[in-house]
Amino acid sequence: MEQDKEFHLSFSRIAIYNECPLRYKYIYVDKLPTEARSYFSFGNSIHKVLEKFYHPEENFKRKDKPPLEYLMELLEKHWISEGYKTENQEKKAKEEAKKILLRYYRENIFGFKPAYIVERSFSFELDKFKVIGRIDRIDKVDGGYKIIDYKTSRLLPKFFREIDLLQPVIYKVAAEKALSLENTKEISMIYVRFNEEIKFNIEKRFIEKGLEKIIGTGNKILDEQFDPLPNGRCSTCEFRNICPAFKEKSK
Repeated sequence: MEQDKEFHLSFSRIAIYNECPLRYKYIYVDKLPTEARSYFSFGNSIHKVLEKFYHPEENFKRKDKPPLEYLMELLEKHWISEGYKTENQEKKAKEEAKKILLRYYRENIFGFKPAYIVERSFSFELDKFKVIGRIDRIDKVDGGYKIIDYKTSRLLPKFFREIDLLQPVIYKVAAEKALSLENTKEISMIYVRFNEEIKFNIEKRFIEKGLEKIIGTGNKILDEQFDPLPNGRCSTCEFRNICPAFKEKSK
């Protein structure tokens, strides 16, 4: 595969390749269209609301607005409707988003502090690859920094797979190599549906293993290793009708 100017790696691309190399090919090599998914719209809506709510220049204190009123105003303004099959489905999702944000507000408004940075893009070079991404929120804490990633998953994980640990590794490396945040003390994921925060202690061995994973995945992509990997998500894959593995499995 010829490496074009747009080729890069990110956590989401690596995760998709790890799930199914053929699906990665359909999306990023063949550039086949993908359908809008309601859960992506839901998650992006919540992310945008929290981005603005904690924004150093656009938070409710700077706007001089009641915080809960501002939070709901942000949801109305930044709600994404794409991917919902019916108006009723969208209406229920929006009500759910309001409940999630209300609970989050009640449990986090006391001691509120605006973020240091929100929605910060990054890129860094690793071997022959460019790694890019975006960090939801960065706070200043005790002479250092805390990286926060919002998750809107319906499941609160009881354990993390190796691929899941790659995201905080990328954030840790990006903070130092791309953003010059030398003293990154914490990396955490906030599961907003449950208002649960999971903190990661990224040791050197995890970083080394994660960087090897990134380079290894990049080399497999360049070598055009795109064999299908049948798994439990095949039945909901948007490419199931053209996937040879799914067709064979369905016989």
